[in-house]
Amino acid sequence: MAPRRLTAAVALSLLLATGQAAAAPATRTTVFSDIVVNEPVTGDVLAIEADVHLGPMADVDGDVVVVGGDLKLDDRARVGRHVLAIFGRVDAAPGASVEGRTLSFSSLSSVVLHPSDGSSLQVDLAVRLLTSGGWLLITTALAFGLSTRLRYGVWMLPQLGLRVLALGVAAAVTFFAAIVAVLGLGPRVGVPAAAALTVVFFALRAVGLTVIGGWLAGRLLARLGRRPLPLTVEVFAGVLVLLVVRFVPVIGGALWSVGAIAALGTGIIVLAATLSEGDPVVEPG
Repeated sequence: MAPRRLTAAVALSLLLATGQAAAAPATRTTVFSDIVVNEPVTGDVLAIEADVHLGPMADVDGDVVVVGGDLKLDDRARVGRHVLAIFGRVDAAPGASVEGRTLSFSSLSSVVLHPSDGSSLQVDLAVRLLTSGGWLLITTALAFGLSTRLRYGVWMLPQLGLRVLALGVAAAVTFFAAIVAVLGLGPRVGVPAAAALTVVFFALRAVGLTVIGGWLAGRLLARLGRRPLPLTVEVFAGVLVLLVVRFVPVIGGALWSVGAIAALGTGIIVLAATLSEGDPVVEPG
């Protein structure tokens, strides 16, 4: 089973969000019960909190969407459209056929996209190092270009408390439900719309990660009795600490995922606050 299971409330929320697809006459739907499909299916396959196994005789004309579970495709299994796994993995045999795209959100912090030509992007150590460098570059650039607004976000972060986690969870659930919904619009509309939603999702998270990194470095400097540094330096140092934690065995991945949720909620609140207040002014200290 997938290592990251959703709570019942999240699963039910996603089930409601995909209710129209589930109500389609030819859709195979399961909730909390693993299924094996080894025959032709004229519609879609939708699983909530369950694993899906497509056998060698499986021939699904539509999409396969798995939320909170893993998807396995045997040799000669075929999916006529797209495959989407949320909080789960996709394990496809070399002879399996997916005519659309295979998009896997194994966690809130990583996305794996398998193009239909058979090549794949695997999240291994090298890719994690590459994405870590990307997060450092993006967050430092944000701190340089939006220093006043993000400094205000760093100042207001302690006042937000657990609200950033609550909002982050709600936003993530909404995002995943929206991905499922737009992919149902077909490849010409659904895939570009899903890509646009993914860009927005990670942009909000980048803003939140910038704020959290700046706040963390500021706290560390205060404990050391040193003066505040330029925001770009603080953000670089703080995000670097967070990325190092990501590689800690056993707990690193879980902590990074929690941080991803908090960053998403933080990004939404900070952007909403700064956009509504124009150019905020933060007094030093």
